[in-house]
Amino acid sequence: MTQKDVKTYCRFCHAYCPMVATVKDDRLIALAPDTDNEIYGGYTCVKGRQMLEQIYQPERFEHSQKRASDGSLSPIASTDALDEIATQLSDILAKYGPRAIASYNGTYSFQNSAAHSVARAFHGAIESPSYYTSVTIDQPAKVAIAPARMGVWTAGNHMWSDSDVSLVIGNNTLISHFSVPGGVPSFSPANALREGRKRGLKLIVIDPRESEVAKRADLHLQIKPGQDAALLACMIQIIIREGLYDQAFCEEHTRSFDTLDEATQPFTPEKVAAAAGIPEAQIYEAARIFGRGPRGSAATGTGPEMGPHPNLMQHLSLCLNAICGRHTRAGERMPNTGVLTPEAPVFAQAMPPQPQWLQEGERSRVVDDVYETTVLSPYGPLNEMPTGLMADEILEPGDGKIRALICVGGNPALACPDQEKMHRALADLDLLVCVDIKESATAQLADYILAPKVCLEREDVTLLTDIWHDKPYSQYTQAVVPARGDEVEEWQVFWELAKRMGVTLELNGEPVDMETLPPKLDLLRSMTRGSRVPIDEIAAREGGHVYDLADVIAEPADPATKGHLELFPEGLGDELATAYADMDANNSDYPLLLVSRRMKYTHNSTGPELSLLRAKNSYNPTFMHSDDLEALGLEDGDEISVASRHGDIPGIVHRSDDIKPGVVSMSHSWGGNPDPEHNVDTQFRNMGSNTNRLIDNLHEIERYSAMPRLSSIPVSITKRAP
Repeated sequence: MTQKDVKTYCRFCHAYCPMVATVKDDRLIALAPDTDNEIYGGYTCVKGRQMLEQIYQPERFEHSQKRASDGSLSPIASTDALDEIATQLSDILAKYGPRAIASYNGTYSFQNSAAHSVARAFHGAIESPSYYTSVTIDQPAKVAIAPARMGVWTAGNHMWSDSDVSLVIGNNTLISHFSVPGGVPSFSPANALREGRKRGLKLIVIDPRESEVAKRADLHLQIKPGQDAALLACMIQIIIREGLYDQAFCEEHTRSFDTLDEATQPFTPEKVAAAAGIPEAQIYEAARIFGRGPRGSAATGTGPEMGPHPNLMQHLSLCLNAICGRHTRAGERMPNTGVLTPEAPVFAQAMPPQPQWLQEGERSRVVDDVYETTVLSPYGPLNEMPTGLMADEILEPGDGKIRALICVGGNPALACPDQEKMHRALADLDLLVCVDIKESATAQLADYILAPKVCLEREDVTLLTDIWHDKPYSQYTQAVVPARGDEVEEWQVFWELAKRMGVTLELNGEPVDMETLPPKLDLLRSMTRGSRVPIDEIAAREGGHVYDLADVIAEPADPATKGHLELFPEGLGDELATAYADMDANNSDYPLLLVSRRMKYTHNSTGPELSLLRAKNSYNPTFMHSDDLEALGLEDGDEISVASRHGDIPGIVHRSDDIKPGVVSMSHSWGGNPDPEHNVDTQFRNMGSNTNRLIDNLHEIERYSAMPRLSSIPVSITKRAP
């Protein structure tokens, strides 16, 4: 018998916490934090520590499955399944064209460092634009719309580690373990908060709930949901009126400052305070703390990005950073330009707006003015279709109708808006292939379920988080334990299908070997060609490491390419007018506002199947303030009905006085298959309820992204009959 300790990192979520795995006779027997890691300091979360059970859970598939005509599943060799899938895809491609073949790449597909690049290469090879990811469900405003409309400061904004102030808008990193640079870091967030407070950083949080991060804030503005954009417009006004903005930066690097000033003047502190349900003095205090800085950033989370006016809210948060000059200047040291990205000069200047990104590429067949979404990545702009319209692209007849879907590391039956429509769409497909470890709500409809390796059974590198750290940090991990059955990797699925369909994949301009399955490291070499640290050097090291690289100093602007940040793009005036009108909105039929929330023991639809996490939460409670419970005659633990204009779901009330009165809070991606034969409404104590049943995916959609309102949903609540 042999036993060894292996340094690796968790891929349960985006935080990538380092761990030490204890392996005995090729079986994982223990997981512990890597206390030697200088970035994380031994931090792990409760979800990641359950990976041992995730590998060996009884429900996990170790062999691929094929569904028979009677609905039953039976094991099938992965090679045979891929042969059959490729044949069907080839037939669909020949008969209906490339757009008929789609893939949905969910949250877990992001954790496989080669999955997205190979999936995109597959789509490129068959010329299909029908590439979807989870990122356009909840944050297209951040990753796509805002950069296209405003432009981007190429040297980046101030990081948490060198900030005097941080404005966090609807983000709870202590639970979600996700934040963009400038907010509370995803990596050991509790330690980052302590370090920031120790050196005097002022933390301002805007959130309708006294979240775990809000509890640690210097100032918490407990806002009424949906008023974030109005509040930011008001803060911009205060900063301008009191001369707290960076006049020199604005004159040299921005455009339309006067137009922004004039258009935000109606958002007075008095009016916004009344609409947002917060003291007027708090708005002044927040604006002054942020405006005086002198260093710091505003950072948004998925909370307000899923609510009303996300494009406007995100743009105004960037306007705060721009008018206050919260960007790295010429001569300043860049915190981290990445380890796996190529060496290149960085200029302290604006990349101008790219309005063509909003109206080029494939056009939606469902909404006329929506096109492919262009996501700006460290490797350039990347296109994908907006996931909010995926169900309609399947159901809408005619040329371009999606007929085959490959679902990788995701559960769109629970995650996507308008759940019942999404269920109809998935059932309507000619071919549904799920790469999943279990029979999830989506996989219950699949023709084939391909069993994947889980993270500790495969090698990976921290590609996703490469530029999120404030130091040049990276970690490569070999597979900790071998797969026990006939499992495949997510990227391998697309390579195997491409080979069988007779097409050649290309990564970063290099052709992929299509004769013999390439080692994953070969793919990563192509993807990171020319990186500051060769990936082979990273792969040769054990554990995570901060690399001793020369400082990158931001260079003066290049006159030939220098642009300006656009503070008032086309359409912003209409968005401000709508947000202004919404300050007076009131819905007597649905008087409460339902907002989403993260939960400690689950990550989207993953977690309830694991024993420790399920013992904490077998359902997603409906959290309400005591005042609302009393007004409705409810007691803690009562069964209720939560109704919107679109639908209703059952729930269980939990008293939670950390939430603003008038607000209801539930976690998303719970519940199960909404088909009546599954009787989900009689099982909500065991599986929770899916809030996407309350959402019409074509109602109140955002321009450019077609994103519906997923949070701040007007609802009514009544007690269920015994």
